[in-house]
Amino acid sequence: MIKTLSIIFTSILGLSSLCFHGQDSASFISQKSEIKNITIHNVGAHIERIGTANINLGANQLIINNLSPSLTNESIQFVMNSNNVIVNSISKKMNYLNEETNGNKELDFLKDSLRQIKEMKRLQEINIEVFLQEKDLFNKNKSVLKTTREFIVDDLMDLSDYFKKSILRIQSDISSAKKEVNSLAIIEGKLLKQINTTVKTTKNQYSSILIQLTCTKAGNYNYELSYNSNKAGWVPYYEIRSKGINSSLDITYKAKIFQNTNEIWSNVLLSLSTGELNQSNNAPSFQTQYVNTYSINNRKDKSTSYNGFKAKAMLSDDSIEESLSSSEFTSVDYSGTQIIYSIALPYSIPSQIEPIFIEIQKLTLDATYDYYCYPKLDKDVFLMCHFESLGNKNLLPGNGQVYFEGKSVGKTYLDPYSVKKTNDLSLSRDISIICERNLEKKFSSETKVGDNIKFEKSYKLTLRNNKDQPVTVVLVDQIPKSTKKSIDIQLLESTEAIFNKKNGKLKWNIALNPNEVVEKKFSFTVKHPSDSKVSGF
Repeated sequence: MIKTLSIIFTSILGLSSLCFHGQDSASFISQKSEIKNITIHNVGAHIERIGTANINLGANQLIINNLSPSLTNESIQFVMNSNNVIVNSISKKMNYLNEETNGNKELDFLKDSLRQIKEMKRLQEINIEVFLQEKDLFNKNKSVLKTTREFIVDDLMDLSDYFKKSILRIQSDISSAKKEVNSLAIIEGKLLKQINTTVKTTKNQYSSILIQLTCTKAGNYNYELSYNSNKAGWVPYYEIRSKGINSSLDITYKAKIFQNTNEIWSNVLLSLSTGELNQSNNAPSFQTQYVNTYSINNRKDKSTSYNGFKAKAMLSDDSIEESLSSSEFTSVDYSGTQIIYSIALPYSIPSQIEPIFIEIQKLTLDATYDYYCYPKLDKDVFLMCHFESLGNKNLLPGNGQVYFEGKSVGKTYLDPYSVKKTNDLSLSRDISIICERNLEKKFSSETKVGDNIKFEKSYKLTLRNNKDQPVTVVLVDQIPKSTKKSIDIQLLESTEAIFNKKNGKLKWNIALNPNEVVEKKFSFTVKHPSDSKVSGF
């Protein structure tokens, strides 16, 4: 049966080769190429390959195998480095008959391990069978001895002791062998699951590029091949580390790279580009702009939408010696339209679901630290880190992980495109600084003044420093803002707060000594017509 299946599969492979031959008499040349360089864009990758082919005189069909099934036809570029060869046509062919591994070292290792585990399991099962037969032999001998009466007592005792020790040994050997079989079976199951997962990732799909050539002089010729695939890309990622409140800030700029091209990128040179792959280069043509009218009654309010980068820039200011790395081998080229990071170290990136991280740049920035509290929303006090804008560092907006004093304290988002002069980073909550916000009822009232109702509210903010060192706390609160002229809001008292009339923000910069308690008060009035009600304060 196995021999029959082998013959059928060999026949299928032969038929697939005939498909490439066609019905002409051109020489058929099938070979693999070598990756020279890869440029990974945020979405998509540009792959450059090189190779050498022995081209015969006359018509030839060159097949370059084991390429990504996701390569785009329009992006294929092929150059034969000789004027003795004429390139007539280039086309892509899908190939589903390649070997599963296609040089996948992980899959080869897993399958080799599985074979070894199966062999070890088979040998242990044989041992168990031998031990069982040995035990059966002893049991048969015992029944023979029962019919024999020629033994003296001493001989019988020695024989009994021998049987006892032998049976214990056999039972122990059987037990040990069964435990070993069970352990090997567990490992076998894990290997099978891992192999199935890896095979699903590999997908056993590839494509080939068919090049029709005409050669005027036979010989070995070098060629260059390039194409694009949309099954790869990268996004920026940051690691932000602070060793303490008196230290600078270390930022590691990384590329989070994914590739599902189904190709094995082994020891290749990488470049990371911020430019768009396959972007149209057609300049926009002039279009006449027309003005039209519409009914006001049918007009619907639409909120303005922003992309991820701009939305972050619109937030208010209330938002909150090692081994060598690849960043030391990375050069940055800014062409004016895109940034290209060229990495001088070769990398191996398998086709898989999980991304890999490559360090691009390392920055050390001066940082200042203070504490921040906005008790109206959260009574906890937060340790804040402030550092300079990243607009001139050739960086892209991206997510990041924050570490403080060697511990992970949360995630953040860095936006180098922000117009803010400084970046504010929340590091942790500090329970040793206590803040309370209380409404002072005896100073709060509601009265009627003519046709209006007047509310007065007064709040007391209390800060206590239980640390053994002085701290600086930025304390923030607010009074409401009116949306109508008929509603009048006035700040009465603010205990020397910095007051922003545009948004109603109150801010105190407070220096707290150890065990010191500081109180701040503010009060305001809201006056509105008595025939209406107000909310929002």
